[in-house]
Amino acid sequence: MDQQKPVFASGDRSIRSIVTELHSYFRDLQSYYQIARDEVAIALENTADPARMHDLKQQLQKFTRKLQYLHLLDHSIASADVILHTEEMIDEFNSSENKGEPLKN
Repeated sequence: MDQQKPVFASGDRSIRSIVTELHSYFRDLQSYYQIARDEVAIALENTADPARMHDLKQQLQKFTRKLQYLHLLDHSIASADVILHTEEMIDEFNSSENKGEPLKN
């Protein structure tokens, strides 16, 4: 039985460069929402209006949830980034001799 090796189609970009870029993006997005959450927390401390407090608490919860997801994404992609930069994976993804060729028994 002949099976074709999967080929990653992303134009001229490597899997490693895409994963590294995603890692940076998730880390930056996490920082962005941490700052936003901190600003909302400060605004919450400085308000006495019950309606405004309610809105700020909802925003705070929303940012906290996003940060939890982004934290998981950042750590997951960080793991993938580290693994993809190991010698074995670099060899795997730089190897042009086996790309798309049938698996030989």
